[in-house]
Amino acid sequence: MERPTFEAMLEAAAGVERKGDEYTVEDGYSLSVYIGQPGQAMEVSEVATLKLSAAFCEATSREHHSAYFIEYSSLHGLCVRPPSGGGGRRAGFS
Repeated sequence: MERPTFEAMLEAAAGVERKGDEYTVEDGYSLSVYIGQPGQAMEVSEVATLKLSAAFCEATSREHHSAYFIEYSSLHGLCVRPPSGGGGRRAGFS
């Protein structure tokens, strides 16, 4: 994937806020990026921030307290999960 495509995906993602070349994931939201080759992608989960540079992006994970430096050509997609509903009705519970 190319940087403009990745930026467009981040702009469209709910719960992601942009400040210059840095994207921050809002509290309650969970963002994962997928890297690698088709059919062999690895998930980097619980991403807190993404910093975009000319040649790569830096993904900082809340879960692993680690920074991943990823070439745009290795990115395949992202997933954003909204905050859990909490308080909605669920079958079998009153």
